[in-house]
Amino acid sequence: MPRPLLFALLLIFLALPAHAAEPAPLKVGYMPVGDCLQFFVAEAEGYFKAEGLAVTGASMKGGAVIAPAVEGGELAVGWSNTVSIILAHAKGFDFTFLAPGVEGVAGTNDVHALLVPADSKITSVKELAGKTVAINTLGNINEAAMRALAEKAGIAPDSIRLVEVPFPDMATALAKGSADAALTLEPFVTDAVSRGVAKVLEPSPHAAFGNPYLIGAWFAKKSWIKAHPEEAAAFVRAVTKASAFITAHPDKAREILRGRTKLPPDLAAKITLPRFPEKLEPAALQGVIDVCARFGLIPKPFAAGDVLGR
Repeated sequence: MPRPLLFALLLIFLALPAHAAEPAPLKVGYMPVGDCLQFFVAEAEGYFKAEGLAVTGASMKGGAVIAPAVEGGELAVGWSNTVSIILAHAKGFDFTFLAPGVEGVAGTNDVHALLVPADSKITSVKELAGKTVAINTLGNINEAAMRALAEKAGIAPDSIRLVEVPFPDMATALAKGSADAALTLEPFVTDAVSRGVAKVLEPSPHAAFGNPYLIGAWFAKKSWIKAHPEEAAAFVRAVTKASAFITAHPDKAREILRGRTKLPPDLAAKITLPRFPEKLEPAALQGVIDVCARFGLIPKPFAAGDVLGR
């Protein structure tokens, strides 16, 4: 081949765009509720893809089941309420919160509520002694909240019988009488109340944790983060972008939530959204840790930084 032609071909080859690296696969466990809105926004707005991640989501019922899947390697990253990870840390598991999740703020971003049937004669938490209360899973933030509420009401924490009921089934449990109360979250709070199935007994059931308090966040194993620093950092960037998007475009965020959870438009417009911080703050988690220690869910308190990768 003549040299001029060879040189021309070389120039053409060098001018061709380089092949983009293949996206890194990442399996993430989440719950199909408003608390996981960051995940839905990051998918819808292409933030995961922009960060070089090929994310596959697995819908699950709570941190208490997501955590074992992360531990076993079925998932790389998961969403969990804070208490499930606090309990796991106290037992020696290798978990740390990776990216900011959701905060509750009394009066403005209170997404949980303790409900009773609409026709219930129960008017105070004290009257729940000897009664049955539905929570989504045992050993999580809602069990700790119920213990704190019982103490505040002057009754023994174990005088309330806690039973596991998935969030979508709680309104039915109240209507059928299989639960005297239910500690649930949005959109199920607004849905049950607006349909006349339930009424609010306690609008801020997590007040014992502080204000604001970290409801839940995205977590992974420390060993996984060490082995996959680029993927971990990319996930954090995508979720942080999603938090900023939700703050700047709440109406668009609600539309995305409606599409992912099949909420009716009027319900999606009315529900309370949690606050989505862009940073993990130890102060928002420390109160949750201290409550867990006070009620014997963990042997003793520890510094929030121990599960914040600090």
